[in-house]
Amino acid sequence: MAPIVHIAVTSLTIVILKTLVELLCVRMRSSLEDLPGPPSSSWLRGHIDQLFDPQGWDFHLKTVVSYGTAVRLRGFLGEDVLYLTDPRGLRTILTREHGDIYDEPPMIIERNKLLWGPGLLSSTGLAHKRQRRVINAVFSVQRMRTVMPIFWDVTRRLEDTLVKLVHSGPDDLDILVWMSRVSLELIGQAGIGVSFDSLAESSPPTGYMAAAKQLIPLSFPLQGFMRLIPFMVKIGSPKFRGFLAGVAPHANIRKLKEIIYLLYNTNRSIYQNRVRSITQAEQAGAEKNTGNDINRSAINMDKLSDDELISQMGTLIFAGHDTTSVAISRILHVLALNPEWQDRLRLELMDARVERRDISYDDLMALPYLDAICKETLRLYAPVTQLHRVPRKDSVVPLSRPVVGRDGELLDRVYVRAGTMVVVGAAAVNRDPAIWGPDANQWVPERWLAPLPETVAEAYLPGVYSHMMTFMGGGRSCIGFKFAETEIKAVLYVLLSRLKFEPSQTPVAWKMYNFATPTAEGNNTPSMPLRVTLVNL
Repeated sequence: MAPIVHIAVTSLTIVILKTLVELLCVRMRSSLEDLPGPPSSSWLRGHIDQLFDPQGWDFHLKTVVSYGTAVRLRGFLGEDVLYLTDPRGLRTILTREHGDIYDEPPMIIERNKLLWGPGLLSSTGLAHKRQRRVINAVFSVQRMRTVMPIFWDVTRRLEDTLVKLVHSGPDDLDILVWMSRVSLELIGQAGIGVSFDSLAESSPPTGYMAAAKQLIPLSFPLQGFMRLIPFMVKIGSPKFRGFLAGVAPHANIRKLKEIIYLLYNTNRSIYQNRVRSITQAEQAGAEKNTGNDINRSAINMDKLSDDELISQMGTLIFAGHDTTSVAISRILHVLALNPEWQDRLRLELMDARVERRDISYDDLMALPYLDAICKETLRLYAPVTQLHRVPRKDSVVPLSRPVVGRDGELLDRVYVRAGTMVVVGAAAVNRDPAIWGPDANQWVPERWLAPLPETVAEAYLPGVYSHMMTFMGGGRSCIGFKFAETEIKAVLYVLLSRLKFEPSQTPVAWKMYNFATPTAEGNNTPSMPLRVTLVNL
């Protein structure tokens, strides 16, 4: 055996043994044994296969919640997993004890460092707060008002292209591809200050977008390797770890290495070019309002290092275009299945266009049917089904709705030992009948056109968006949710005024990856074909 391979095998063996010992130690000191929960079919893998099943909707939205708002699941080797949907419990771990006790699991932090570098998704503590302060300026409501012309310019280009594609008659278009392209261009121009895509029919999607789109499908099946990451990153030099990834037995790991290097090199080049253009413009006495993107904000504030900024770019491009593109795709899919609401919304949008073709940010936000449809779809079909937290030290999580323990006693609090995985059931909370009423599992946009049930406000959910957990809450909530909302509404405003969307002959199946992703039936490749027709004005 070659020396380098021998070292790699030995290192991997040590990491696996250390992980097994750690898991067994945690297993021996359970604090969740009184909590109810579904039986596990595997002592080795626990409920991991169900938690991360691409078709695991019923497990998350029906099976787990049937046991209550605090449920005991099992992870690898029988380790404890707390599945939490209780409002008071969520406030505790996401806001009151965030940072001091609860934060992202180390394996997710280290994974994010490997994917994007030392950015917002891979930082904790003071470093995370410092980065959020810098980036907040880019996503403020005031800035959304300022950059609306960018949103209109980009979405009009998409409109022109799609209208040309269906000018001769109805046609099936892969809406996910076009929503991904427009989302990438919007985050590029309004968030970073660069252009990725002309959005022309003759211009193919960028290689950058194609590579970024593979990150989640490739990494989702690797949950079994996640536990090893915090130990693997301590082995040898970055170059040596790169070698290990290149010879890994799993093809997904080898492919991910190639994609990560491609994305990083592209982000670094974009950053260097952007900094150069900003510097040249300022030296030439150009107006400073030529763009308040993340690069300009960070340069002006002198708060982030070059590596952090390059990482922020990768993070924003990924989070800003991937999740938003599937959210817009989901809304268009739902409207294709509910033509009466699509027609109703189109009338509202066309009435708004009578006065002006491009309306202001505040007028866009004030359109009632558009707002109701966006909120209801983001509630019922939250792009992110679950998120994870881990306490650094032992914690007590109070419950607003006690659960019946295995011994029949009511439990109004949960003792959580340090290192226990906590799953935040974001999608399940958004469908909780105790909060949203008996029609919580139905798509009912009308609920947003009247006062919401008192139970919604009384739940005091820590979400940053309309009492929902769609964009999470607390110190690690989605920093760009206002940008996402603006993008979603701008794209719908433009496209639905000119185009009609109907189901195609190819059924669409939604997969529960790290965030919900549409696929054409019988194909695991992300795709969402819809029948598109030109609307006669």
